[in-house]
Amino acid sequence: MPTQLPSIVDVAKKAGVSVATASRVMSSSTYPVSGTAREKVLSAARELKYVPNSLARSLKIQRSKLIAVLVGDNADPYFAQVARGVEEVANAHGYLTIMCNTGRDPMRELSYLQTLQDYRADGIIFSSSGLSEIDYPEQVQIDELVEKIQERGAAIVTLSPHSIKAPSIQSDNIGGAYELTAYLISLGHRRIAFVTGPDKVAVSEQRQQGYTRALTEAGIPLSPELIIPGNFTQAGGESAASILVQLPTEQRPSAVFACNDETAFGLMNGLRQHGWRLPEDISICGFGDIPMARMVTPSLTTVSISLRQLGQAGAQKVLSLLQNKQQEPEPTTEILPAMLIKRNSTIPYSSHAN
Repeated sequence: MPTQLPSIVDVAKKAGVSVATASRVMSSSTYPVSGTAREKVLSAARELKYVPNSLARSLKIQRSKLIAVLVGDNADPYFAQVARGVEEVANAHGYLTIMCNTGRDPMRELSYLQTLQDYRADGIIFSSSGLSEIDYPEQVQIDELVEKIQERGAAIVTLSPHSIKAPSIQSDNIGGAYELTAYLISLGHRRIAFVTGPDKVAVSEQRQQGYTRALTEAGIPLSPELIIPGNFTQAGGESAASILVQLPTEQRPSAVFACNDETAFGLMNGLRQHGWRLPEDISICGFGDIPMARMVTPSLTTVSISLRQLGQAGAQKVLSLLQNKQQEPEPTTEILPAMLIKRNSTIPYSSHAN
């Protein structure tokens, strides 16, 4: 049988005071308690090795000192960098940070939100993008539950495009994708493929918007066969490679823009398995600039969106909302700059093998 932990009732009994007095001492209440009684309670707590029940206290005071980060995939270095930034700021202010892996599944996200509501989480940061169709059934349920959580006084912040009515801090996905595509065009590429993210995910659609805009402004017609489905994973990138190599020679691209770095890594691996040389046969680029982008061969041309700083900014926003004890009347959106990172995976069209 497990040993039963001492309760506040046991502490009060041993100290010879009321439960209310013992609770006030152990919770650091401002209610006046005599020095003698306080010392008795603290002495009894030390002797019994009493540990306050943080969960019970959070349910009582509606505060938990807990900030949750909802991520699409905790194995994705993108989210690891964001969560690290959140943790650095939150922990410095005495908050516990937990990561909730939704697997990019709206129903799983909904389940996490209900649990976080039950545990009275003080702050929730959505690091994943919401669905682009706001009337999607699961998204409607998520939005409604978020409103209830906000009504309780919790702070909600998003770090990607989302239908949730909350302050948002986002990377410049459209501008970054535009700049990256324009760079490929400046290298002489005209047939540029785009590997998408998951269907109906807003951040993927934003990056595709930037890609499309750059082609249109350069007078390059859009080619439907060069829009390849992906899902933000290396496996999705390998599948995209299988599709690309099956295109007729005259339809093949000379460069590929993968919607994120993980997809680009899978694409590179998949193309190598089919005997393609990189970048001699095809230029590859990604989006995100996760640490591995510098280490792969060839090093990956990508867009840096300062993931760690994004997480830090999200945590600082949560703390600001909690300090002000109110939601913003009109939720603001702050766009952080994106920066093109040129590396060895992209070369001029003229340098490609015939």
